[in-house]
Formats: sequence, C-alpha cells, structure tokens
Amino acid sequence: MYKNLNCGAIGQKASFEEAVALAAEFGFGGVDIDLKYAQEKGPNAVKALLAKHGLRAGAFGFGIKFRDGDSEAAWAESLGELTRQAPLAAACGCTRCATWVPPASDATPFRANLKRFIDRIKPATEVLAAHGISVGLEFIGPRTLRAGKKHGFLYTMDGMRAATAQMGPNAGLLLDCWHWYTCQSTVTDLEQLTADEVVVVHLNDAPAGIAVTDQVDNKRELPAATGVIDIKGFLGALKKIGYDGPITVEPFNQAVREMSVKDAVKATAASLDKAFKQAGV
Repeated sequence: MYKNLNCGAIGQKASFEEAVALAAEFGFGGVDIDLKYAQEKGPNAVKALLAKHGLRAGAFGFGIKFRDGDSEAAWAESLGELTRQAPLAAACGCTRCATWVPPASDATPFRANLKRFIDRIKPATEVLAAHGISVGLEFIGPRTLRAGKKHGFLYTMDGMRAATAQMGPNAGLLLDCWHWYTCQSTVTDLEQLTADEVVVVHLNDAPAGIAVTDQVDNKRELPAATGVIDIKGFLGALKKIGYDGPITVEPFNQAVREMSVKDAVKATAASLDKAFKQAGV
C-alpha cells in the first residue's frame, strides 16, 4: 500500500501538475488522476509527469448516475461518458475508480433502491472490466446520516460487499476507516476480505469525546490525530490480506481547509507517516 494524494479530498484546490509536485515533495507514492488534464494533454503526458516524480496513478472519480433523483436518461448519459473515460484512464496507467453510496433514502424503499443500484452499476463494471479497471463503492457508516430517513440502505461493510458480489469481479469497496469505525465493524471483519475486494482506501481519525453513534460525517480528524479509530488494527489487517493500493486522506476538517495548500499537504503527509509507523507498514 502507498500514501496517495488527492488535494480536493483534504479541502484544497490545486491543478494536477501542482498536486503531482506537492505529492513528490512530501513523500507520497501516488496521486489521483485528473481526467480533464489527461483529455487536454494526453495520457502520455500524464504518464511522463508521474514518472518524472516517481509517482503511481491512484484513482479517478466514478461518475455513474444511480442515486435518488438521477433519471434513466442521466444514467445512460453517464454510462456513455464512462465508455470514453475508461480507455483514457487505462492509457494513463490508472486501474481504479471509486464513489460513495447514500446510506438511506426518503424516496426509495430498500428493495427498489438495491435493484436500481445493481442494475445501473453492473453495466458500468462491464465497461471498466474491458479496460482492466476496478470500481470501489463506499458504504457510509454514521448513524447520524440515517436518523430520520424513511428507508435505510447499504451502510455496512458486509452489506456493500454482498451487493458488489452481484456486480462483477472488478466491483469492490472504497474502504474508509471512518465508515468502518462508525458502522462498528472490527479488525476480524477486515481480515475476512480478499485484497481484490478492496479497491481504494481512505484513512481518517475521529474527534475524541463523542460516542460512535453520535459521530457526524463532516467532522473528522487527520489520521492518528486522536487515536479514537484503531488505525493500527485497520492498516495491519489490510497488510495481512495483501492490499497494495492507494491510501488517501479525506478528513473534512476545517483547520486543514484553512491552511495553505502546501501546509495542508505537509500536515496530511505527516499524519500518514505517523499512522504507517504505528501500524508497521
């Protein structure tokens, strides 16, 4: 596994070239791919830029429309866009993409939601598979996001795992330790996974002094900042199953957002170094 940078995920704005330079400066092993840059400059330019700085391609955003409010026409259009993005991403050396899945709905009951989810994602996984790309789907764990909603959906690791098993061998998890913690999964649960089921990993910590059932999704900490989340056990389990992909920070943290982009990347790198050292990875 390697430290991976996505400036947007830490609340910062940077061009792809700036992100690559910052990732190299602060010891990251990879950076998420900007497909707009790849479209403008060409995949060879992306590969050359990464090679120049000794970086790997992380992931790109999976834009399929499958949520409440997304029409059939919007889904079909997004699938068409993916057919153009997939070969471009593959030509850049990027074999992973990911997105999040709402944990509840006021509009759609569970069974109908699950059918729509699988019916719309499965054709996309087939498009991606033709180019050697896997998709990670993120379960969203906090109880506070489901409270007051009419219909629950997939908000646990095992629930999402069961759904992705119906979508093809290149469908797996975007596994965020924040959601693993808030849905109250365990290290033993992680050890039941296989490496190819984990497509992308996010690493964060949680504020101290708040019960797990009361944690709020957009108030997180940098990895290993508080010790509330068992990051050592989390990373140790990933090492045990042989995960070798990107580890990206997404803290939704106001203090990090208010830093300069360089200071934010520096702080993110330091937090990952601390977490990796604690876990011995």
